[in-house]
Amino acid sequence: MATKNGRLAWSEKICYGFGDCAANVYVALASTFYTGFLTDTVGIAAAAAGTMMLVARIFDGATDLVMGAIVDKTKSRFGKARPWLLWTAPFMFIGLILLFLDPAKSQAGKVAYAYVSYIFMNCIVYTANNLPFNALLSRMTLDVQDRAQTASFRFIMTQITSLIVNVFATNAIATIGTDGAFWTWTKLAVVLGLVEVVMLMISFFGCKEHVGESASGEVVIKKIPMKVALPALLKNKYFFLQALLFMFVFINSVGVGSLTYYFCAGVMGSVTLLANTSMCNALPAIAANFVTPALVGKYGKRKVMICASLVIIVGAVIVGIGGTSHNLALVYVGLILKALGNGPLSAGVFAMTADVVDYGEWKTGIRSEGLVNSCTSFGMKLGIGLGSWVATLFLTIGGYDGMAAEQTAKALNTITFGFGYFGAIMAVVALVIVLMMNIDKHLPEIEATLKAKDRS
Repeated sequence: MATKNGRLAWSEKICYGFGDCAANVYVALASTFYTGFLTDTVGIAAAAAGTMMLVARIFDGATDLVMGAIVDKTKSRFGKARPWLLWTAPFMFIGLILLFLDPAKSQAGKVAYAYVSYIFMNCIVYTANNLPFNALLSRMTLDVQDRAQTASFRFIMTQITSLIVNVFATNAIATIGTDGAFWTWTKLAVVLGLVEVVMLMISFFGCKEHVGESASGEVVIKKIPMKVALPALLKNKYFFLQALLFMFVFINSVGVGSLTYYFCAGVMGSVTLLANTSMCNALPAIAANFVTPALVGKYGKRKVMICASLVIIVGAVIVGIGGTSHNLALVYVGLILKALGNGPLSAGVFAMTADVVDYGEWKTGIRSEGLVNSCTSFGMKLGIGLGSWVATLFLTIGGYDGMAAEQTAKALNTITFGFGYFGAIMAVVALVIVLMMNIDKHLPEIEATLKAKDRS
């Protein structure tokens, strides 16, 4: 519940973080291992896998817009965003299992099944779960500093989750395919799917929508017709920039993340190095997010995100140099630097979405959490799809063969470029967009205006 001064209690911030931890179980498993599962276990060509992930984005754009409109029209005693955590929990479990099955025998059947299971999980189930979850933060509090703290703590928790999932999954897949091995991809998905459900229940029961909450505790929802909400949204200049920022941040995150498996196994010679790279990616980001709220409070989100982008650029270049020279220590140094930048950048971009919602209401009088988050969610998932496609493009250009005993020098060099220097290029693009996101200058006036409106 909210404290007496209107700020969120730490228990509620922690419970909110569990909602993203649940989604991140899927994201961590899919972004790091799913492409490798398709190419090395199912036997689908890298180009076919990448095309599938890219084509799915076309369908994803429609489902994001529809889901955004549904959230804005949702009216329940739990609010408009929070109930979706409960409603989608069983489907998150089922979808993860379906993703890591290989029931078809023919190559065409395998590709068709991959399309159906991936679209179901990523474009329908994940959309119905994560879009309302992201909208929930703007429904929980109008306090800008409170949001920054909640977003930072959320990413501390998700980084810990990613680390645990990656280490756990790395140890499990090291035995998959060996005689008498306990772990299979399906068993792994079942265990992690159950973890998702538990985390979603913690988030649902531990969070509340305080914006529009009456004295009796009921959440008062104003339904905004699409014909009113959409024109208002199009007048919000920051939502276009926010969608682009999400896209490039996630092209970087997923594109590089999808190549981690291939970089460790092929370039560096051991898939078990995934555990070490996961720690280099997670632990510094966790540490950085502990100090991010204080930095945001002093300098503002935009300045913190600008510095974070610069650190990512330097780190990615060092990773590329380390990979090219097969200097593992240098690779680790670069990954640590990248993580120190990724922590504040990731927390900032999600917290800024709530600011974009507030800016739209302040500018037009129309509050539309669902539609704003549908556009940023589309940017995020377009980035995920493009990132996965770019990773498979690197594999295809390099001539990677998942069934081959040894990869060519061209394949390994292309993987190294994608894992290192490509990340620097994407971080430069993100930096340019952040420089254009000067919404911080409006926040004090926006916060004061909307708090007065909420009390009236």
